[in-house]
Amino acid sequence: MLILDFDVMRTFCLLSLLLFGMNLSATIQEKFSATQLPEQFMDYHVTDRLNYTDKNLFDYIDGGAELYLSYGLVSMTGCKYNGDSLPQVTVEIYEMTDSKNAYGVYTQSRDKEELNYGQGSQSFPDFILFWKGPYFVIVNTQEVTPESQKAIQYLAKLVDEAIPETGNIPAVVNLLPKEDLAPAGFLYFHHYIWLNAYFFIADYNIINIAEQTDAVLAKYGDADARSYLLLVEYPNEEKAIEAYRQLKSKYAPESTPDNPFVQLEDKTWFIIWMKGNKLGAIFNGVSQKKTEELYQFTLNNM
Repeated sequence: MLILDFDVMRTFCLLSLLLFGMNLSATIQEKFSATQLPEQFMDYHVTDRLNYTDKNLFDYIDGGAELYLSYGLVSMTGCKYNGDSLPQVTVEIYEMTDSKNAYGVYTQSRDKEELNYGQGSQSFPDFILFWKGPYFVIVNTQEVTPESQKAIQYLAKLVDEAIPETGNIPAVVNLLPKEDLAPAGFLYFHHYIWLNAYFFIADYNIINIAEQTDAVLAKYGDADARSYLLLVEYPNEEKAIEAYRQLKSKYAPESTPDNPFVQLEDKTWFIIWMKGNKLGAIFNGVSQKKTEELYQFTLNNM
């Protein structure tokens, strides 16, 4: 007959409860919560708490909600802070479905790359924006003063440190050649409304951009001699083939594997190609030589 020692059993149970509590605490800390924002700091105190979803974000930023909705908004939470004779300060935390979407919103919002907060940021006198994990964060003030600038810097640092998770830059972005890439000159997306963000390509979803596709559109060369590189990664090769055929039919039906570079009516150069489940195209090439160089650099990365 097995005899169990009561003290041993009690110790075992206590250890089990302790480990369970540690695991539960770790799980709880895996996500950021707006409740971590302070009720007051410096000479500021909360005057309003923000809590919106994809269903009512238009009530908060009518005319600007489409950006966040197209990247899979889960919620927007935050706080408005005021103080005696101090400009209002607001922190907005946009939780997206995943880190790729948070990164996409960031690429739509910044015009230079900094690393002062989160995994990528940009600071202005009156606001700070950054992304980290599945979150895109904006901290702003209504008026620039020494106090309000210290306040937005404090809140940006606080939120950055409170977000425990990080994310990866989408793989398709890493295919972009660095040579001649305009500073912060690309955006990541998977909704077709952004296909024409830099350059008009089509007035419909010509290459079947969808939630399951990763796309990046990039600017190359100087502003007065700009080319545009489009890269799309599809779930499978069949979808890439279909998109390839549709785009080729519109822009370069006469192109062939032996002669893929086509000069269009406006004297710019165009090429479209495929590699596995990836599609590439260059628009507005300033010369055949420059277009060939960008194509080759990109192909080597793919």
